[in-house]
Amino acid sequence: MRRILGGIAIALGTALIVLGFLANPYVYNALATVPLDQKPAISESGTGDCSAEVNDCYTSRSEGTGMQVLRLWSDDQDKAHYDKLTDAHVRSTRTVIGVPGEVPQGDDRTAVWQTGVKSEAVGVGDLTYSMEVVTFDRVTGEAKGSPLDVRSAGDLDDPEKLVPVLHAGQFFKFPFNVEKKSYQFWDGDLSEAVAIEFIREENLFGTETYVFQQSIPSTRVTSRSVPAGIFDATGDDVEVDVMYANKRTLWVEPNTGIIVKGEEQLDRSLVSANYGTVYTTKGTIGYDQATVLENAETWGSKGRLLGFVRDTLKPVGLVTGGLLVVVGLVLLLLRPRPAEQAKGVEGLDGLRTSRSKVART
Repeated sequence: MRRILGGIAIALGTALIVLGFLANPYVYNALATVPLDQKPAISESGTGDCSAEVNDCYTSRSEGTGMQVLRLWSDDQDKAHYDKLTDAHVRSTRTVIGVPGEVPQGDDRTAVWQTGVKSEAVGVGDLTYSMEVVTFDRVTGEAKGSPLDVRSAGDLDDPEKLVPVLHAGQFFKFPFNVEKKSYQFWDGDLSEAVAIEFIREENLFGTETYVFQQSIPSTRVTSRSVPAGIFDATGDDVEVDVMYANKRTLWVEPNTGIIVKGEEQLDRSLVSANYGTVYTTKGTIGYDQATVLENAETWGSKGRLLGFVRDTLKPVGLVTGGLLVVVGLVLLLLRPRPAEQAKGVEGLDGLRTSRSKVART
């Protein structure tokens, strides 16, 4: 029995030592890589199969109340309408899907994901829909600005128009093993990456997060012509400045770099020298509780596991494995004590005596 236990201890200890040596970087690097076939994870009905191509699942949902928005729509006679909503409940649903077939052959560090965002004024109607394709590094999360990258640039005349875009900075997520420092994070309105600063730590539903904030002051994005009807006027199109400001706050799980919660204080407007200002989007919108809870529960547990593999598995494997090997060697090599040997001889003598008594009888 002693030899069997010793052999088991040595085998288990050796396995733990090997695992310890492989834990970081090999096991960790295999885990700290985003998937190519990303799928949405939250089911609107609660019963959707999120692994299917067609389902009711989404990646995140944001809600904002008391918002000012401009709703552009056309009726059955193709007449344009410009509704200025001043107390709108805005819901924005984002779906992210991986496109493995677009990844360059032989490139194991690149992921291509497609994201679609649909916004609606609840109880009123749809506001906007946009689509974007982003190529990024599977480890750092940084956009690569690939020729594959495109985004929506549609309007009433061509709602499905797509244009190339050179994405930069973090887009879907932060890098694995996030640091408490400034990063560059993509802003779609400015079409450039802007610094986002670490400001504090915060616990969300039991998951520790790093909170980052990006402040963009009021900026003229471009000038363009828009229909006079937007300003309740008639006649020729109106020249306007497209203005934009935002305060973006992100709660990030530090081991995975996943954004658990996001919030934006948006201020988008059209400014005319003659007709004043019309807000296209103004107010605060952020992830709803279902999205935050799902992200916290899912990525909190995965993040803790990833952190254990990165920081703890190697020393635990080496120390525990080493101890088991030593115990196994002791069990195999240590000879029985004299007392144990004597007890064994006495037992043998007793057995012989018993057999002699039986024979005499």
